[in-house]
Amino acid sequence: MWKLLFELSDRFFALIPVKKWRIYLRRVVLFDYRRKLNALKSARSDLNFKKMRLAKGGGSLVFIIDNDTFKVRKHVSEAKEFTRFRYEKRVTDAIRPFCSIQIPDIDFFNANGFVFYKTDRIPGTLLINIPTWKIKKYQNQISKQLAEFIYKKSFANPKEIEDLKTVPTQSGYSWNHGDMCSNILIDPKTMQITGIIDWEWARYSDTKSEFDGLVRVRKKMRKIGLDKSTQIAYQKILDKKL
Repeated sequence: MWKLLFELSDRFFALIPVKKWRIYLRRVVLFDYRRKLNALKSARSDLNFKKMRLAKGGGSLVFIIDNDTFKVRKHVSEAKEFTRFRYEKRVTDAIRPFCSIQIPDIDFFNANGFVFYKTDRIPGTLLINIPTWKIKKYQNQISKQLAEFIYKKSFANPKEIEDLKTVPTQSGYSWNHGDMCSNILIDPKTMQITGIIDWEWARYSDTKSEFDGLVRVRKKMRKIGLDKSTQIAYQKILDKKL
């Protein structure tokens, strides 16, 4: 849907006779879609762009081609993007061995002034897009999987990212995603979690804050009570281990 909308809009804007308006609309309304697509094509001519799909996240355009995902920010400077992506890659590379759920294997590159963030595509549908009734039906299963993930990750304290901590190492703290609510991928058939994406805001903080991140920006998840059910499942794991 997004690809068709952007293609039609780009062609329509091309007919605008006043150049500054034409440039403005393409840059602001379409986020430089055409220039970014052409930049990606020049860098990755091996890909089959005929089957490309386009998605639009909160701050990014996402080009999905074959089994690869290429994300580029809508309005961010090149230098800032390299810093952001480098941080996320360092964190995910370091904690991946401790994770019980798949997290992205990140690479990034510059193409004609744009920084592209590349990952292998993790299959699944965002949990927030699953009907409420279905989430509630499988809530215990989802919460147990999340609790196991948080428990295993809580032991991740890799030395290679020690310098990224903003607070000293301390008990009850761990590397947390911080915004899982909108970034949980799930198989809609089995309702098993397939991956957790977008780790750009990951930080070393109180492990308990990870539960807050399950509902913080989503009223739907607060109503379901995903944070509470996951905390209960997490406590059961702790009791069993003790």
